[in-house]
Amino acid sequence: QKLKAELKSKLEAIEKDRNTLEEGIQILREKAVIRELEEKVREEQDAVSRLSFEKRELEDELKQPSRFEISETVEKTKAELEDKKDKFGTEAKEQPETEKTEQTRAIWKKPEETSESDKEPEETSESDKEHEEQESKKKLRFF
Repeated sequence: QKLKAELKSKLEAIEKDRNTLEEGIQILREKAVIRELEEKVREEQDAVSRLSFEKRELEDELKQPSRFEISETVEKTKAELEDKKDKFGTEAKEQPETEKTEQTRAIWKKPEETSESDKEPEETSESDKEHEEQESKKKLRFF
């Protein structure tokens, strides 16, 4: 009788351990699936950030006038000047001398003397863009 009770208690303990191990295995499997999903989410976020970066670059490229458009504008301006010369019967100057002098002064000004409108917008270097992209990827990984 005593042996029977002892064996029953061992069996119950073993079954309890088995159930605990099965639950632990199930939890670990779920964690593995979650980790895989998180990896896929990160990969997709990286792909989306690369695509959005490429999209911004292409949009910026499209915003800049093409060389063809610039040359067309120059040709139109030259044609307009020729028309003005013909209308007045004299050779009109392309720019008054004072305007040329002012432009020359603006070019030779010290950097602190130039106004904000005289300054050309600075472009960010490729390495800066890459650095910003890496920073945004790091931030996305935290979410």
